[in-house]
Amino acid sequence: MWINPHRKCGTKPEGVKPYRIEFYKRTHYTSEKRWSSVEAETHYNNMIDLKDISASGEPSMTIDEIVDTVLRTKSGYIKGLSYGRKPNTTRATQRRMAELEYSLKKAKQEAVAETEVENQQSRILDQQSQIQDQQSQIKALNSQLDTVVARQEDMFRKIKLFAHSSSSRLEVMQTYMIFSI
Repeated sequence: MWINPHRKCGTKPEGVKPYRIEFYKRTHYTSEKRWSSVEAETHYNNMIDLKDISASGEPSMTIDEIVDTVLRTKSGYIKGLSYGRKPNTTRATQRRMAELEYSLKKAKQEAVAETEVENQQSRILDQQSQIQDQQSQIKALNSQLDTVVARQEDMFRKIKLFAHSSSSRLEVMQTYMIFSI
């Protein structure tokens, strides 16, 4: 006989699945305020005791583990829930953990790659700044070099002019000296 766990006299289901312990109570405790059997009451009390022990700091058990421990479920049948395959929470948990680990690993790799890209962009900007500074220095040095070259050319021209004019004066002076002797 199936008893709706949400059904209470005059109430509608709330849409929230009850814990398996509460579900067990709702399905084994009659509307006449008594248990359907002594065994059902014993099982319920054992579940509550395990739940209290688990909550008091002992190594905690999940509600499903508590119910499975007390009712000693067999494959293909879940006591208190009728026939049907119980989902393998261990396998599902392992699969979910693997998915989460993969997602975490992928997120870390993306973060590392993003950080590396940001570092490379920063280095590129630094190098571009250095290149601009060096180009400015090269322009300044070229300007100074042009000024020095222009001054040297001017000095060379003046020396040449002076030498040319000096040699003419020297010839004139030599000629003058020769005639004066």
